[in-house]
Amino acid sequence: MATTVPPRFAVIAAGSMGSAVAKKLTTAGCAVYTNLDGRSEATRRPAKEVGMVDASLSDITVEANWILSVLPPRDAVSFTEKIRDAAASRARQASLEPLVFADCNAVSPKTVRRIAEIFAGTGIKFIDVCIIGGPPKDRYDATFYASAAAEDRSMLDVFMALSKYGLKVSPLTGEGAGVGDASALKMSYAVSSLPF
Repeated sequence: MATTVPPRFAVIAAGSMGSAVAKKLTTAGCAVYTNLDGRSEATRRPAKEVGMVDASLSDITVEANWILSVLPPRDAVSFTEKIRDAAASRARQASLEPLVFADCNAVSPKTVRRIAEIFAGTGIKFIDVCIIGGPPKDRYDATFYASAAAEDRSMLDVFMALSKYGLKVSPLTGEGAGVGDASALKMSYAVSSLPF
C-alpha cells in the first residue's frame, strides 16, 4: 500500500507568525525549510525549536514544494526577486511537482500583482494569500484566504488540500477572481478592525 509523502515547505521568515505556521506543519510530519542568513540568535533558536531546517535559497527552490512568504511588507518584492534568481541558478528535476510561491504578506493588490509578474515565464506557480488572525496555536488557527490567476487556479485545489497538514485554508474563487483578491481582503479586514 502506497503512503502519501507530506509536502515540503519553506516558510520565510521565521518570525512569530512564520514559526507558528512552521510548528503546525512540522507537527503534521512536514519538512519545513527556512533561510536564516543574517538572522539573530533570537530568531534562530525558535526556528530550530519548531523543527525548521536552515537552507540556502537555491536549495529551498529545489527541495520545497511550497514557499510561504511571511515577511514584513517592505521585504516582499526583494525576497520574490531573490527566489526567482535562486530558482534560475538551479534546475528542478522535471519529475518534481511544480514549485508554488504563496505570498502571505500584508501588501496591496497592486504590489501582489507586481510580485506575481516577477515569476512570469519561470514555471513557478503563484498564489496570493492573506492570513486573517494571529499566529496559530494548539487550538487556534488563523485562516489562509487564497486567490490565483486563471492559469494557476488548479493550485488553489492543491492549496486547499494542505488543510490536512494543519493550515486552515479558504479559497477565493468565482467569476473574475484572481491575484489581488486575497490582498484586497486583508486590506479590507485591516480597515474594518480599526477603532472608530
